[in-house]
Amino acid sequence: MKGWKQNEGWAIGCFIIASGLILFYNLWARSLENHDYPRYAEVAREMIRSGDWVVPHCNGKIFIDKPPLLFWLISLPSFLYGSVTPFIARLPSALSAWIGVVLLFFWGRDIYGTTQAGLIAGGSLLSSYQFFYQARLAKTDVVLCLLILFSLYFFYLGYWEPRKRRYLFHSLSFFFMGLGTLTKGPFGLFIPFLLMAIFLIKERRWRILIHKEFILGYFVLALTVLPWFYLFISRVGLEQSIALVKGTKILTRKAPIYFYFIEIWGQFFPWSLLLPFLGLNLWRERVRLWHSKESIFLIWFAVLFILLTLFKYRVSRYLLPALPFLALMIGGMWRKKFLTFLIPFLVIILIWHGREFYWIRENLSHSPGMVLAGELRPFFKESTLIGYRVDRGTVEEINFYLDPVVPIPLIKRSENLSDQLMKKERVLVLMPKEVYEKVKIQGNLSMHLIQEFRYKKGQLVLVSH
Repeated sequence: MKGWKQNEGWAIGCFIIASGLILFYNLWARSLENHDYPRYAEVAREMIRSGDWVVPHCNGKIFIDKPPLLFWLISLPSFLYGSVTPFIARLPSALSAWIGVVLLFFWGRDIYGTTQAGLIAGGSLLSSYQFFYQARLAKTDVVLCLLILFSLYFFYLGYWEPRKRRYLFHSLSFFFMGLGTLTKGPFGLFIPFLLMAIFLIKERRWRILIHKEFILGYFVLALTVLPWFYLFISRVGLEQSIALVKGTKILTRKAPIYFYFIEIWGQFFPWSLLLPFLGLNLWRERVRLWHSKESIFLIWFAVLFILLTLFKYRVSRYLLPALPFLALMIGGMWRKKFLTFLIPFLVIILIWHGREFYWIRENLSHSPGMVLAGELRPFFKESTLIGYRVDRGTVEEINFYLDPVVPIPLIKRSENLSDQLMKKERVLVLMPKEVYEKVKIQGNLSMHLIQEFRYKKGQLVLVSH
């Protein structure tokens, strides 16, 4: 124990540097496909080009599937660099993951009183399957996870700190809830606030919710969130804003109610193997635990897991905000077994990066969107390109890699295609081969085949009229 205290500074420095190297290594090597979202990078690029940082656009159309914070985080470094790259698009997730595991280290060290507990908490989160891979994707999930973690951490500090500092910490908590709302809508506010409220009810201190320090927090929350909503509505109009929200189809994936009971084993792997032992340990110490600071992690994990289970739309990555609390409890349980933890940690990091190497090798030669864009580029130089009944994701990939001045439109109806062909000269149309065969049989449009392309598991054809 004395050795740990004497070398604590070295341990902290090594952990921060090592976790950063693990997260950023080879982050630039793959294209924005294979579960990445090129549309987020495209929104950022159109934001830079148009100079409109209030109303996000994707392929020329207003994009409100997500609020703008992630697009701003991608756009700012892209604006300084001069272009949006896959590395910059993934940078917010990787940075958020890095900050998150460091925050977890300090939180675990504070609540369990040992450096080893913090190292195990941060390390188990970093090396868990879901967290590691989501940290290397251009998505909102890890950013939201960090903002929820920050809001709960500052609430924790405010709850146990002297009164003078509570106003600062609770204001910061609501500020990060506001940023979470600007990242993924109401979930960024609803989840942490409900967890706080339930903990306060458990502690029989629910009146804090209407105390001056929380009222100040509500004001900070409003100042963080409302300016963008006001500017968006003033630009777009209230009626159109409502229509856009009604027209979104963000939440569509349903799964059985037992979905997360199965997913937790894979998403928190390999540390999910310790869950039976953690459960047994928590049961044995339930009396002490209920009256200790540690109870906050158990309550928050249990409530969040139940909420996700009851919510009818279920996706495995929605578990991400629950994983830090499991990691903290693992850190507390194994705080005297750091060397036992270190060996499987190193092995699993090598496995995850080995799998990344395989994906990178496949991606360089088989990246469908990047290859297709390269094959289309010679034809695209002097003609207008239109996508007809092509998958939306395909058009997004082509737009990202071709980087046209005017985004390639996606048309679903034959009459709309006819209108486009009559308006413009030298038009090329990209469509699935089976659609082209039907058009030929019907004879409604005069089409000349230029070239066929293999794309994923099917074929696309490029035709002119």
